[in-house]
Formats: sequence, C-alpha cells, structure tokens
Amino acid sequence: MHVVLVLLSGLSMCWGARILALLPENCRSHYIVMEPLLMELHDRGHNLTVVTSFPQKEPLENFTEVDFSSQLPPPTNQFNLEIIRRKLSNMYVTASFEIEFNLAMCHEVLGNDRVLRLLEEKFDLVIVEIFAADCFNYYPYKMKVPFINFISSTVYPWATERTGLPDNPSYIPNYFVSYSPDMTFFQRTFNTISLYFMKIFYYFESEISAWKLAENVFDEKLPPMDEINRQTSLILVNSHFTLSQSRPFTPNVIEVGGIHIKDVQPLPKDINEFLDGANEGVILMSFGSLVLFSSLPPQMIRMFLDVFATLPQRVIIKYEDELTDTPPNVMYKKWLPQSDIIAHPNVRLLITHCGIASVTEAVYYSKPMVAIPLFADQYKNAWDVINRQVGILLDFNNLSQRDFSQAVKAVLENPRYLENMRRLSKQFRDRPMTPLQTAVYWT
Repeated sequence: MHVVLVLLSGLSMCWGARILALLPENCRSHYIVMEPLLMELHDRGHNLTVVTSFPQKEPLENFTEVDFSSQLPPPTNQFNLEIIRRKLSNMYVTASFEIEFNLAMCHEVLGNDRVLRLLEEKFDLVIVEIFAADCFNYYPYKMKVPFINFISSTVYPWATERTGLPDNPSYIPNYFVSYSPDMTFFQRTFNTISLYFMKIFYYFESEISAWKLAENVFDEKLPPMDEINRQTSLILVNSHFTLSQSRPFTPNVIEVGGIHIKDVQPLPKDINEFLDGANEGVILMSFGSLVLFSSLPPQMIRMFLDVFATLPQRVIIKYEDELTDTPPNVMYKKWLPQSDIIAHPNVRLLITHCGIASVTEAVYYSKPMVAIPLFADQYKNAWDVINRQVGILLDFNNLSQRDFSQAVKAVLENPRYLENMRRLSKQFRDRPMTPLQTAVYWT
C-alpha cells in the first residue's frame, strides 16, 4: 500500500479542456494570426470546436470545424483597388464598411442552426475575435463560461472600455491615425475627436445592432452588448511595444505580436533556386493576402517593373494574374510563402502595404521596408516603420517612378536602415517566452 501511494504521488494530474473558438471572419490575414494558438492548444491535448471560414485541409482528431467558407457575404478574402477606393478611403468610411460587413456576418452565423446547436454542448472556454461587431460574445454569456477576445492587430478604439484599458488621446494615437506619441496640439485635438467619434459611432452602429440581433436570434431579453463585453476575461493583442507603442495595459490585456511566425519551412524548388542564385540580393514585393495586386492600374504595375529592370537585385512579386513583359530579374507567383521567403538570407528588402503580419515578419527577420499603405491600420503600421527609421514611406495616390526608384535604392544602399532594423529585431525577439507560449500560458 505504501508503495502504491508513493507511485500515485508522483503522477501529475492533467486533463484537456473543451474550447469553442468563434472565428468566422472571412479574412485570411486575421485567421493566420489566431490559428497557431488553436493548433497549439490542440497539440497540448485540448478538444477544440472552431467556427471558421478557413477549414484545415485534413481533418484532425478532437478538432471539430463548423465551416462557413461558402456562406459569408462578400468581400470574401480579397479586395481590389476599386473596393479600397470606394469603401476604405478614410477612417469613417472604413469603420462604417467594417461594421456593415461584420454585422452581415453576425446575421449569417449567429442564428445558424449549426452554431445554435453548440449551445447544447458543454465548453470550458470560448475564444472570440474582436473586430467590428461583438455579437458572438453572447454565446459564452449564454453558456456561462469565461471567454477570451483576440485582436488580430493593435487595439481598436472600441475595445478599451471592456477592460478599463487607458487610451488617453493626449499621448496615445488611436488605431485610425498615423501620429507619433509626440503629437502637436492640432494632432492631439484631431486624435481626441476621432477617438471619441469612433467610440460613439461603434456603440450606435455596431453594439446596439448586435444586441437587438442577439435578442431576436435567442428570442429573449439580453443585457446590452457593452455589459456583455465587460465580462471579457482576457484580451490577446497582436502587437508588441517595441514595434507599435509603449502604452499602459491592464493585467488582463496581453501582447502576443508575432504569434503567427512559425519555424522556417523549405521553399518550393523554383523559388529557392531563384533566391539562392541572387548574388546581389532579392527584393520581395507583396501586398498580402487581402489586396489584389493585379487590380492596380496597369501603368503603375508597368512603372514597378521598369524600376526593377534597372536594379542588379532579383525581385519576386505576389501577383494573382498573368504578368507580361517581365524583366529577366523578376519572378512572379500567384501565391507566395511570404514568411519563409522573408527569412531567406538573400532577401534584402520588403516592399509592402504594411499589413501587421507583413510588418511583424519583416521586423522578426531584420528586413528593411518600403511602405505603401492602402487602408485601415496600414497607415499607422507604416508610421511605426518610419518612426523607427527601418524603412521609407510612399504615398500610393501620388506615387511616381522617380520616388519609387529613389526609395528602393535608398533603403538598399543606406546601411542605417538595416542597422536600425537589426536593433529593432533584437528588441522584438527579447522576451522570456515566445508569443505563442505567452498566449497559451494566459489561456
């Protein structure tokens, strides 16, 4: 008996939780940030049910998916230039479009029979993305379980009240402006007005609409959306103070910027040979998974190619259509393993729209940038690049061949951009745990 007790005392008690992830947002750049957490939780023995628009290619044991990839309204996962100019031209139009799109998603998913049946199951935790509608926070409320909100970018203006997160506009630029913390009086004034306008706009356009929709779907009186949001147990934010900005966080708001960066994988043979053979280095030009590069004006695409033809470096471009008359030093692909390419030692420059994932990858692998932001938080991300002197900013709407050529050559030839980026990369990586380990620990 004593021997049995001794052996039992050496056993560790562990069990897997049942976790529900409500992540139907039909935007791949959002999902790739959150997916590593789901897979790591699964690998650690937890049972996951995921509502998603990006199902796994192969089914996994204890990983159940509710697939909405064919049911959500447009835009699906790509914007062309017309959509960007028509619906994402400024912060107010952008916020309105994002709220409209997310509320349409709420209408499609919240009352769907496949999702409603989840209320009959028992879960220990729910993970919900914060973007432009919080309707899915009603599910953990009805299940009476704790829930985590995940922000796939820096903090949104409407995400601070739920945890009491300070967002003093006198020194914290909001998500929609590209200011430094050292703002002028005019900038602080505009930052304050735009911040509180966005909070009020979101409350009336998104929170009240989501509340009424939830009451209609569940056919019962429910607490207002803002009251539900204040029950959030934890917020994971895809940012890091070395890159975005040092600001006060409450104990239940955790930065996990870089969580999506995985171990480097082997590149396809043709791409690897193209990179390996570049004695003068390689330039990567990509506008991410959301923007259709091929929708840019033909004269602008031609201008890019003409500049690349004058360079000794090789250039690889993410381009979704057929590209004619390409210079011999240019390769284009409809899809690129971007992070693995950026990690290649011969890559010297990233020309980017400044999506948060692209900027984070460039910082992680010490690659200077030429920033050409198009919409939303990309302007703020681009400012972060410029403020740390690790790249050059160009205005997409006033882009000339001369300016583009000078910017590319300046970043390639001036060593200070690479030196600053190496310093920033070292600071970004210097953490007691990896971003993924941090997210798992707090989950």
